Amino acid sequence: MSLIQRIDALLPQTQCGKCGHPGCLPYAKGMAEGEAINKCPPGGGETIAALANLLQVPITALDPERGSAPPQVAYIREAECIGCTKCIQACPVDAIVGAAKLMHTVISAECTGCDLCVAPCPVDCIDLLPLSTDGGIIAVVGGMAYDPKALAARNSKRNHARRRFELRNSRLQSEEERKQAERAARTRPATTSTSAAQSTVNVDPIKAAIERVKAQKAAAADAALKKAKIAAAMSRAQLNKARSAFGEEPSDVQLAQLTELELEAEQAQATLMALLAANSNASH
Repeated sequence: MSLIQRIDALLPQTQCGKCGHPGCLPYAKGMAEGEAINKCPPGGGETIAALANLLQVPITALDPERGSAPPQVAYIREAECIGCTKCIQACPVDAIVGAAKLMHTVISAECTGCDLCVAPCPVDCIDLLPLSTDGGIIAVVGGMAYDPKALAARNSKRNHARRRFELRNSRLQSEEERKQAERAARTRPATTSTSAAQSTVNVDPIKAAIERVKAQKAAAADAALKKAKIAAAMSRAQLNKARSAFGEEPSDVQLAQLTELELEAEQAQATLMALLAANSNASH
């Protein structure tokens, strides 16, 4: 193994970015070139000590500006999920499954607790739940393995997480290359026949302008509908949170807040239904 690989093997493979790099391997490369060893919150003191021993440098305290990374696992409140796919796109190890406009869920055993899925969620329906050693899920963070068996299990999961991250990056690169090839094919100068060129010349400019206006209106309608769906989902989520927080016997102030939230939810739903009806009529 190269020095970079040996350093990477000591890192937790959460790919969380808290170190300032877009993954564990780039940070390993940085440390091989002399970067500080105390920038990995998920690794904590255990990883810092291991890195210090490997690189023969002094042990230092974790950089407090990097935040914290306790053992945790993401959980999606599925009833509030609007199927926007933003969390799926953010997960570095493909631990979230779902499809556009359909419910998403987290594969707990694959989740590294990186918390990258939380911020992109437009309806705030993702929680980070504490992970304990007796919960059946192996934690990749430092300080949770106290015997050889637990260490071996953790290292195996870290290696597994690294492979999932690499496979995801490979898939994304292939998809981007395909998209670039398709864009290049669309913009490539056409070597059409004379008849095809003649038909292009004879396109009615008024008809073309009308088609452009129709396309712009359709795009605007789609954008408005998407915005309305998110607004309706967020208002429902806020109302459900308030009901849960206030309990069965809310105070007068809380009842007023609930009434206001219910009104907002009804208005958001009414706006959504009106847009859906308008889109349906426009398509017929």
